[in-house]
Amino acid sequence: MDASQSTLKNVARVALAAMAVLFVLGAVYYKERTLFSDAAYSIFNLINFSRIDVPGGNRYGAAIVQVLPYFARKLHLSVNVILFFFGASYNLFYFIAAFLVYRCRQYAFTILMALFYFLFVSESYIWVDETFHATAWMSLLFALLLYLGNKKVNIFLLLVPYFLLAFITIFSQFVIIIPVTFLLVYLIIEKRNWPFSVNTSILLISAILLIIGLKFLATSSSYDADHLRGVTHFSIKDIITTFQKSVVQMFLYRCLVNYWLGVLVFIIGMVTLIKKKENALAIWTGVSVLGYLIIMGLTYPNLDRNTLLFHIESEWSCIGIIVATPFVLTFLPGLRSSTAVWLLAGIFFVRLIYIVSFIPAFSQRNEMTEQILNQMRKKGITKLALYNDQHLMSLVKLDWGLPFESILMSSMDGDKQKLTFLFVNPDDKKTIGELNNSKDFYHAWMMLPYNDLNKEYFNIDTTKPYQIMTYDEFLK
Repeated sequence: MDASQSTLKNVARVALAAMAVLFVLGAVYYKERTLFSDAAYSIFNLINFSRIDVPGGNRYGAAIVQVLPYFARKLHLSVNVILFFFGASYNLFYFIAAFLVYRCRQYAFTILMALFYFLFVSESYIWVDETFHATAWMSLLFALLLYLGNKKVNIFLLLVPYFLLAFITIFSQFVIIIPVTFLLVYLIIEKRNWPFSVNTSILLISAILLIIGLKFLATSSSYDADHLRGVTHFSIKDIITTFQKSVVQMFLYRCLVNYWLGVLVFIIGMVTLIKKKENALAIWTGVSVLGYLIIMGLTYPNLDRNTLLFHIESEWSCIGIIVATPFVLTFLPGLRSSTAVWLLAGIFFVRLIYIVSFIPAFSQRNEMTEQILNQMRKKGITKLALYNDQHLMSLVKLDWGLPFESILMSSMDGDKQKLTFLFVNPDDKKTIGELNNSKDFYHAWMMLPYNDLNKEYFNIDTTKPYQIMTYDEFLK
């Protein structure tokens, strides 16, 4: 093993340790993760219908984190245990993926993967966006590709796992197409870490393009369709005015106050490429970063500081792969092993502080939910609809998942008849009418019949409809 590989191997161990810390953190704060919006919706459906819930847009790669809670449900374990497995499964999957990448001796990709989960991640650590699953699949994709390529295996034996992993990766989340494309081109230009001939490279790229085409076709009638309109219907002016878009300006501001380490990593990597006269790689990296900014400006032009951080951050996070690639592949191998280890450990430590600092807001959400459930018990209310309250809305961040969050927490608390509540807009006459006239469970955008509820976990009161009141009336 040459000196550069030895350096990267030692640093990769630090990266694995950092991923292990994120796993432990996820296990400790599993309630914050699972009792929040989309996660609560998914785990409620898994428990109630005893099936793995694949998110909209055919995001098959997300199903992996539901395997453990699914078997826990099949064993009729408690909601608390099922939620623990669910909350811990996210970073458990990421850690296992990183470990497998390491075992394939792809140390650079182990480091690159870990940096993704730190550099441009803070509040989105709790959020369960499929971008994070897709990145783990992508890392496995490139690790296996390069491992088999270096082993000179038969092309057909290589293409089967490659196509399968590429399909899962790209179908997991649309934005992952950007770093996948970037890395393929980067490795081909660099040549040092690319063990394939020109013809094989064309075949590999063609397979990716085919899957991207399939993803576009599958997305035309899914949740992601509206998000793609900006990148399929734009003008030259839209591109020129990229840096005037609120979403880009807000990101650049956060690069100064939150993601500044990511900026330093990018600068160091680019300077190293220029010093080593790797001009093609420097140009490709710079163009890719600019392209990412343009795509975000086209897709979410008007999202500003009022946009929930965890949501928009999950869309920006993949830029971490692009900015960190020169740093990992070119800069780190030139350092002494001990220097590289301490440098990466410092980066992970500082970013961990940022991640942890955003968790209390999600703990406060759960405390608010518990306080409302306690007041419901005192007043003998089993199903409640509160008119939108400004203070509560600021705490809850997203409120559409409250019916699932509250009934899950009530089940965890051991209530014989499960309690559930939601917020309702006073002007939403349709929903108010349904709540007043139905004795069933409000399932986000519809009433779920009582007979469709799993009574083992979600036995609700069917003797009366939801009680609707203001928060002040509720506290009396």
